[in-house]
Amino acid sequence: MDPRQDEAIHHERFVKVVCVGAGISGLCLAYKLQRSFTNYDLTIYEKNAEVGGTWFENRYPGCACDVPAHNYTYSFEPKADFSAAIAGWKELKQYYDDFATKYDLRHHIRFSHIVIETTWDDAKGQWNITTEDLQTGAVSRDWCHILVHATGYLNKPAWPKAPGLDAFNGPKIHSAHWDETIDLKGKNIILVGSGASAVQILPAIQPIVKGAKVFIRTPRWSLPSPSQKTGAFSPEEIQNFIDDPKALMDLRLANERTLNSFFTMYMKGTVLQAQAREHLASEMKKVIVDPEVQKTLVPDFPVGCKRILPSGDKFLHTIKENNVKVVYSGVKYFTESGCVSDDGQSHTADVIICATGFDLSFVPRYPINFRGHNLQEDWKTSITGYMGVGIADCPNSFTIAGPFTPISNGPVIVALESQTDFVCSFIDKFQTEPGMKSMHLKASASYDFRSYVAEVTKKMVWSDACRNDHNVQPNWGQSAITWPGSVLHFLEALREPRFEDYEFQYSGNRFAWLGNGLSQTEWDDTADLAYYIRDRDDGKHLSRRARLKEISKSGTQPKRVLHRQEKLSTGRL
Repeated sequence: MDPRQDEAIHHERFVKVVCVGAGISGLCLAYKLQRSFTNYDLTIYEKNAEVGGTWFENRYPGCACDVPAHNYTYSFEPKADFSAAIAGWKELKQYYDDFATKYDLRHHIRFSHIVIETTWDDAKGQWNITTEDLQTGAVSRDWCHILVHATGYLNKPAWPKAPGLDAFNGPKIHSAHWDETIDLKGKNIILVGSGASAVQILPAIQPIVKGAKVFIRTPRWSLPSPSQKTGAFSPEEIQNFIDDPKALMDLRLANERTLNSFFTMYMKGTVLQAQAREHLASEMKKVIVDPEVQKTLVPDFPVGCKRILPSGDKFLHTIKENNVKVVYSGVKYFTESGCVSDDGQSHTADVIICATGFDLSFVPRYPINFRGHNLQEDWKTSITGYMGVGIADCPNSFTIAGPFTPISNGPVIVALESQTDFVCSFIDKFQTEPGMKSMHLKASASYDFRSYVAEVTKKMVWSDACRNDHNVQPNWGQSAITWPGSVLHFLEALREPRFEDYEFQYSGNRFAWLGNGLSQTEWDDTADLAYYIRDRDDGKHLSRRARLKEISKSGTQPKRVLHRQEKLSTGRL
């Protein structure tokens, strides 16, 4: 009797994957699995009625991405017809809608479903998952070998901590839960917050409201986006991008090279930090001419300690309009008619808009039970994450956009792609090693990694004295929760997974994957059985440096002055 193919080396056993979230990360995982894997099943549970995550949920006036639109796409999936360099939420949502349609990803997704609980079954080597259909209330149960949490970090609105908000008699809106049925025309508005959402909302609503009071508790570094233009593209420009892929690629490359050239600005004491601080202060003072107001609005902390506001110049111009008043204070408490500020002054309004951001604690929204632990409880005490993907001691489970992801250090989507590749490498290892039962990040690896982050973060400007999303929260157990380096640094760190940081458990002989002595190539009737015979050595380089130089196309670009920005030093951004 002939040998069987399913007993050959690296046979791909069936693997069942469940992902929570159909935003940017969940769609990327679905695409990557579909592109490279066979003999698998994927189910994605999504609480919303459609894909898109952040760009499905955030739809406030003026809502837009703050990086060039052509670069807020997957690295492998360009979009030529963005209407403007800085795209609004509708176009970004449409991009991810179109992506899901193009690659037929929706059949994996169960919309309007929330995950209630997940529990690891050690005996069976699988996750048991309980979900609820938000439309019918029906509770269902599922299971999987691999569980991926792609729930994002901008999906749980943080309302103001000041008491009494429920007492306010008028409409209360959070920027992340915008109610489009509320008419702001001719109304008096209180806008709480001065971060990324607020600086987009105020310029959008100022022309239609009767009056707006904006509460600014802390200053922010502000500048227009460093893209080539922020206005709308002409029909001719859009058509040129459609007709000439090289023109579009040249724009994307130029934008990305610029975004990736700024990271040393985030490091204390660098020339680029000094250049940026001098330039941004100069640009802000051109808009804010009153020396006393400058003392309030121009920060005294390093650039990048708090998130820079690329569209902040519009906000600074808008607060000078006659129907806008700035309250340089926080809200002490809310009242039936408005609020009282920290300085004791009363303020009235018809509508309160809270642009107060999100809960970035990273504590899971549902129980994740494993081996006597609930990750919700664990992470309330201390985050045990690893490179945005790992969870200490938690079997067969990963995060995407989890703790220590470079969420504001440069281009973010390519970082999510790299995390997806990392997760897929473990799925591949699990699938092609049939004797493997489970795999988990070693607690010692998580501890050492977090110790490294804590030490290196001391060199970064966000460890300075400013209140920001990077700074320590009670459950973090370290000074910051973001990646302590550039996005290029992150890509290089994640490119070749460190399997030695993981514990692998087997139900039988760990070498069972060697199979019956035949290769998969011998079972491929279209493969070349002499594929290794060549006329030159085109194989994979054997050193990381050589591999990196090939990946980064070293030697193809004109030499540049390292870690300097001529545009900043000359005031031409």
